[in-house]
Amino acid sequence: MSEQRFSNASSATGCPICGCSVSIPAFIKSGYKIVRCTACSTLHVSPIPSDEVLQARYQDPSYFSGPEKQGYCNYADMKKALVPHFKRRLRAINNYFPSRGHLLDFGCAAGYFLEVAQADGWQVAGVELAQEMARQALQRLGEPIVTSIGDLAGDSFDVITLWEVIEHLPRPLTELRRLRERLRPGGLLMLSTPNTGHWQAQREPEAWGGCRPPWHLIFFTAHTLEDTLQRAGFEHINIRRVSLLPPLPSWLRDIAAPLERGLATGRARAWPLALFTWRVIRVFGWGWQRLFQPRVDVFATLEAVGFQPL
Repeated sequence: MSEQRFSNASSATGCPICGCSVSIPAFIKSGYKIVRCTACSTLHVSPIPSDEVLQARYQDPSYFSGPEKQGYCNYADMKKALVPHFKRRLRAINNYFPSRGHLLDFGCAAGYFLEVAQADGWQVAGVELAQEMARQALQRLGEPIVTSIGDLAGDSFDVITLWEVIEHLPRPLTELRRLRERLRPGGLLMLSTPNTGHWQAQREPEAWGGCRPPWHLIFFTAHTLEDTLQRAGFEHINIRRVSLLPPLPSWLRDIAAPLERGLATGRARAWPLALFTWRVIRVFGWGWQRLFQPRVDVFATLEAVGFQPL
């Protein structure tokens, strides 16, 4: 294993964004303490696990095919759920780069997003810590997939993406700076991460699916994510809230839970009908929320873009 895969990993208890050593307890989940930094307000696991522990976790095959609370029931089953999001995100990227170019997906897993980008005319490369996933991505794409930024060729990129990755990084600020150095002047970084401002994260953190320690280490709101990208040196930052997931009346929530879980894992039967039904439920829930709880944040995911200065 390369020393650079998690070169910023640490068992320190300080904030992984601003370094402040003062925090206040927020809650405990799965036996892990989640704290809030008193300086920058970032929520994070404390202490951050060591380099060796993190590397071992992502080499365990059960992370991509095992208990859902630990990772994914079966990552391959999720392809049908992930690809529509990837296509939508790629369209947003194409608005900035209509002529396409060279794209790096950091944390590319089995390469599903890179497959979409490659078919759309992009030159692609990937970084994936989990060796088995990197092997699958290489077979799928026939393009360079490495397990460390340090193993990449010296090329710079027009676009770098991180889909549901930043929350896994023990020192995301350090990693973002390293990625920014790989962008050409005017290059774009785009990422997604669970929205800690979401109503469930605020009201029911123990049940919130966006908090899965020890795999998820840091939890961002729109404010703390923008602050992190600014600290990393990005400009013209824009953050959108996506993935409508409103609170539902209790009776509807109990009925909808199996459908939501089946769609999230890619295992729902009669997929088009299941997806349509869930969209109807979400729209109904949004209307109910706007009547009875109009101020809550109903979007489960943050998507951010930032640019390398010219």
